[in-house]
Amino acid sequence: MAERPARIVLVGFMGAGKSAVGVRLARRLGYRFEDMDRRIEERTGRTIAALFEEQGEEAFREEERREAAALARLDRRVVAAGGGAFAREPTRALLREGAFTVWLRCDLETLLGRIPADGTRPLAGNRDIMRALLAEREPSYRLADATVHTSGATPREVAERIVDLIEKRAAGESNTER
Repeated sequence: MAERPARIVLVGFMGAGKSAVGVRLARRLGYRFEDMDRRIEERTGRTIAALFEEQGEEAFREEERREAAALARLDRRVVAAGGGAFAREPTRALLREGAFTVWLRCDLETLLGRIPADGTRPLAGNRDIMRALLAEREPSYRLADATVHTSGATPREVAERIVDLIEKRAAGESNTER
């Protein structure tokens, strides 16, 4: 296989499978897995929900941008981006630097079934807001280098599809949607 990208960045809505797929993909490629939200929580000492509540969404989005800048300096990483990170142009630009970006696309009904409305995800409590957010973010997600549908697939199957896309890309083939 030809040279792999320094990073594979998984983007998409909450519940699309970024973390579950990312762990398997990193293992398969011999990369380290990085979850942007977990890194922000570790660095700030606060949960994402607490950051939203205490400082507001804009402050959280700045934390995401800082985290994307830190991740852009790392090699051999699979990164699970936060659900809204790729929707912000400065953060998206940092995430794309030297990376192969993959939109994990998932239908709304599957997403709603996967995400508990229990307050652990700040923007998931209201299902109407979730629908609007998904519609708002999809144009940004479409800017990823590739799209993999996750609705009817296991994390392992999705990881294997991404490996296939990386191999085809390295070989000069342009199939970027599965």
